Amino acid sequence: MFTHCDKFHHLFYELNRKNLNETRYYEVGEEVVYPSVTSVISFINRAKFTGWRARVGNEEANRITKHATTRGTKLHLLLEMFLKNKDVKTLDEYQTPLVQYMFNFIKPHLEERMGDIYQQETPMFSNRLCLAGTVDLIAEWDGELAVLDFKTSKKEKPEEWLEDYFVQLSAYWAMFSEKTGLVPKKLVVILVGENGDVQIVERKNIMTYLDRLKDYVSKFLEHRDA
Repeated sequence: MFTHCDKFHHLFYELNRKNLNETRYYEVGEEVVYPSVTSVISFINRAKFTGWRARVGNEEANRITKHATTRGTKLHLLLEMFLKNKDVKTLDEYQTPLVQYMFNFIKPHLEERMGDIYQQETPMFSNRLCLAGTVDLIAEWDGELAVLDFKTSKKEKPEEWLEDYFVQLSAYWAMFSEKTGLVPKKLVVILVGENGDVQIVERKNIMTYLDRLKDYVSKFLEHRDA
């Protein structure tokens, strides 16, 4: 059974989302909206994905994107329910063979290494960064408080390809720390491959990623306000 620390849940509340000019924003106060961290990072990587789409063609790019999105959404829901101590075998998502296969490979890692859960699928924001987003998970991992993100892929990825995942996690680190006064010790990306590989990568040099995030935000705002 996973234990949820309800002490800090009341500090956060649901945020309304809206899309403006293909960018997701969160309403964090009266007439105050912050862009989502995922939209900011997507803006930074737009040239890379445009080039990839041009190489593989629109039809193939759409097929790959749809498959990856469906796979990721289903596995995320299974993991969310599992960490809430629900019986995931009754869920429609569990009936998808590939998703069930991937879930069963990641499950032992969660059972062995995860401790108390502080936040799960929680919308949050930072007034210092002027950013918002929804974190996958903030929990104890190997005995240390961590910000975690679940990702899916066809297979294991070179670690340098994961760098922007840690930039994203540094935003949630800042949002959580700013609101609660608790400071997670590390950022953890858990990537599950279709072949059953579970790649777990940790980073503790959080300020490095936070500095990169601030640079990303500046570039995003310069383009938006131009």
